[in-house]
Amino acid sequence: MSNYNRSLVSPTLLLKMGAWRAPIFMVDRIVDFSPGEKSSITVIKHVTFNESYIPGHFPDNPVMPGVMIAEIFGQASEYFSLVNDFCQLHERETGTPLKKFDDVSRALREQAGVDRILAERRRIVGFLASQDVKYKHVVFPGDTIEVTSRFSFADVNGFHHYDVEARVGRQVASTGRIVNFRMERSQAEGKGMLIN
Repeated sequence: MSNYNRSLVSPTLLLKMGAWRAPIFMVDRIVDFSPGEKSSITVIKHVTFNESYIPGHFPDNPVMPGVMIAEIFGQASEYFSLVNDFCQLHERETGTPLKKFDDVSRALREQAGVDRILAERRRIVGFLASQDVKYKHVVFPGDTIEVTSRFSFADVNGFHHYDVEARVGRQVASTGRIVNFRMERSQAEGKGMLIN
């Protein structure tokens, strides 16, 4: 289990890094990140009765919809791609590799790091798909979901594949795979892939 009291970035930067807004901003904190060959990210989402979808799902038995857990998978994996890009850019531009959570967090608290990751966020757009998502345990308001996304492989077409898992405590709530394709925003706009 991760340390929920630490965060890779401040809440303000987390929001700026994300491509989502309420009511589907589904990551409260990045609590772990491991760069490198066996890279992974862990995020948490606190589920509350205040979530806009809870009153209707279901009125007499509130549970988190599975599609929202899949959304956390996608958002965690996109944050993962963005932070990995940041680590590579940082090493290329400074000559200093970022080898662990504290190194990455420190670099993202410096103004040069903030500028670097936000420039990358503006430059790149990601497209996500979920595969083989299975639901194994119900998630209720009051639960904290811990989602881990691990890099699996990049295929010949440039798609990155991530194995994802959601837990509530020791209980596995859901597993699956996220496929992420990223491209320069200018290319996506030129192909009419973005709605303004």
